[in-house]
Amino acid sequence: MISTLLLIVIYLSFISLGLPDSMLGASWPLIYPSIGADVSQAGVISMVVCSGTIVSSLSFSTLRRRFSTRSITAVSILITSISLFLFGRAQSIAMILPIALLLGLGGGCVDSALNNYVSLHYSTGAMSFLHGFWGVGTTIGPILLGVIIPLGYTWRTGYSAISAIQGVILVLFLIGFPLWKLNEEKEKEEGKEEDGPTLTMKEAIKRNGAVFALLGFFSYCSLENTIMVWNATYMVSKGLGEAVAASYASLFFWGMTIGRISTGFVANRAGDAGMIRIGGIILLIGIISVPFVPVSYFWVVLLLLGLGAAPFYPMMMHQTPILYGRDASAALIGLQMTSAYVGSTLMPPLFGALSKISGMGIFPLYIGFFFLILIFSTEKKRSLLQKKGML
Repeated sequence: MISTLLLIVIYLSFISLGLPDSMLGASWPLIYPSIGADVSQAGVISMVVCSGTIVSSLSFSTLRRRFSTRSITAVSILITSISLFLFGRAQSIAMILPIALLLGLGGGCVDSALNNYVSLHYSTGAMSFLHGFWGVGTTIGPILLGVIIPLGYTWRTGYSAISAIQGVILVLFLIGFPLWKLNEEKEKEEGKEEDGPTLTMKEAIKRNGAVFALLGFFSYCSLENTIMVWNATYMVSKGLGEAVAASYASLFFWGMTIGRISTGFVANRAGDAGMIRIGGIILLIGIISVPFVPVSYFWVVLLLLGLGAAPFYPMMMHQTPILYGRDASAALIGLQMTSAYVGSTLMPPLFGALSKISGMGIFPLYIGFFFLILIFSTEKKRSLLQKKGML
């Protein structure tokens, strides 16, 4: 019962991670005219947020050696809430950029801390549900804006509301503080393995096969974010109207969210590696379908891509302490998060540069390239599991 209550608190906290992730894209058409910015500067803001996330992810293992997961998470949610509040009051791009850095610093630690804790203390299914709740968080911002803007409110009200929701989640998280200690005591009574000492990143990266973990997260997030950023533009290039393309684009998020929640019900039986293979098959079908499906039915392709992508991130994350040891988990998860955000930050702009030369037709080839690297890395990790006798 204690373990379940704590998991509910963690899920609420992961909703807080998803809340700001979709706000910039959904509100930017309203933001940039009101602050005198250029429409292209959304990319700069996004890169600054990712830079903050990379810094906090790299810092996580050091912080974890000094502070508890609950303390790191609470402070990070507070930083995120304050950042969103300040973002909604910014009057220029110069004011937004340092706030964006602060927002990234808060988000990266929540992501690393909770992924590490769930990997160590909960099942494969629980990890999948965790990332499903991130998807729930990403849907709240756009829905909220869609409700308040027609009522005459501005994007600033939207950011204030999201900041307030973060504040409520923080209060609930603080109320649940005693559950962490009670859960530790319960696990000791049950004879479960304690977390043990936390290795440094330099020590953890030397673990056999650790490089494949980093490669897997880099390639997955390169693929995922390229699809997220460019799928609507690809559809428009194929003749679909801009409004319809924008409405179709959300189906990739819905596919991932539905896929992760659904995976949570079967992952404990199929296992991490099994769910990754199932996701890989669906994702491959989706990628192959991209150039052949009529654009008016492209929503089917986006659902397939989302469903196929769904298991990779949570399942790869859950494998970390199993493959590399509980003592290396915090350091490697921080490094994995860093690799993920490097891919998220750099690879979609690279596609944009290449598409100017070759055209949008390279879209399926580009995401297919990262898919091959992703499968290579996951199969290498699978062979490690077989050597350990875990498959």
